[in-house]
Parts: sequence; C-alpha cells; structure tokens
Amino acid sequence: MMKKWHETRVANIGLRALGIVLVGIGWLFALRLHHMAPITGPRDPGALMIILSAATFLGASAGSALLFVGPGLWETVEVSERWRRQPTRAPDTPFSLTNA
Repeated sequence: MMKKWHETRVANIGLRALGIVLVGIGWLFALRLHHMAPITGPRDPGALMIILSAATFLGASAGSALLFVGPGLWETVEVSERWRRQPTRAPDTPFSLTNA
C-alpha cells in the first residue's frame, strides 16, 4: 500500500512549519493594523485596512489549522446519516401534464 503524501514525517513537519509562518505573517499584518488604527477614523477604513484585516484573518486561521492539526486536515471523516445525500428515486408514475 502506498503512503499518501501528507502521511510522511517530512510533510508533517513542513505543514506545521508553514502554519507557523502563516501565523507569523498574520501577526505582522495585525501589528500594522494596530499602528494604522489611531491615524484612521473609525468610520473611514481604507482599502488597505480592509485587505490587511482579511489577510490577518486568513493567515491566522489557516496557520492555526496547519500548526495544530497538520496532516490531520486530510483525514477522512464519516458523515452522519442525516447529512448524506440520498439517491434520487424515479417516481412511480410518469409525470404528464394530461394526468391532472
């Protein structure tokens, strides 16, 4: 049986290292936003502040997931019966506009 790429030790270390890098980038963006906040009014965020806020959120979220879960992000999970797609059944009688 062939091992999946994310199950190797190198991938585990690499994914977690990438998580640290992404959290660090998010931290730097957050610091930049913190320094921009006193200059900018509360009702006048510029495009740069909005982009930095989005990048902070994405970097921190993805980085945390990679750092703490690592290759576990690719594990298969069982979906509850309630949320599974049911195969569509053919109706018992054919639909026709004249059958009404």
